Amino acid sequence: MLNYVLFFVMLAVPIALYLKVRPLLASVEVIDDQRAKCESPIELRLYIALVNNGYEVKTQVPCGPYRIDLVLPAYKIAIEADGKQWHSSPKQRAHDHRKKNAYLRKRGYKVLRFSGSRINKKLNEVITKIEKEARGLK
Repeated sequence: MLNYVLFFVMLAVPIALYLKVRPLLASVEVIDDQRAKCESPIELRLYIALVNNGYEVKTQVPCGPYRIDLVLPAYKIAIEADGKQWHSSPKQRAHDHRKKNAYLRKRGYKVLRFSGSRINKKLNEVITKIEKEARGLK
C-alpha cells in the first residue's frame, strides 16, 4: 500500500509543479515570439528596452499595405526604427515619412520615428520620449 502512495505522490508533484509554472512559460513564449520578429539590431535594442520598462510591445505589425516596426497596443503608438540601410534614399524617406505616416495616422496611430544612431547613442532619451507620448495618450 505504501508503494502505491509513494508512486502517486511522485507522479503528482511534477504534474502540480508543471501546472503552476505553465502560465509563466506561456508569457515567456509570447515575448520571445515578438522578439524573434525584430528585423534589425536597432529594432531589437528598442524592443528589449521597452519590454524592460514594462510595456507590451508587438513587432512587425501589419497595417494595410505596411508593417509597423514596433507597436505599443495599449497606447496605439507606432514606432519606426529607421536604419540607414533601409531608409537612406530620398525616395524611401519620402515614402516612409509622408505616405506611411499619413496612412497610420488616419487609422488612429501616433507615429514616432527614431534613427538608428539615436536608438544606439541616446536610448534613454528615446525611451523618455516614448513614455511622454504614452502618458499623454492614456
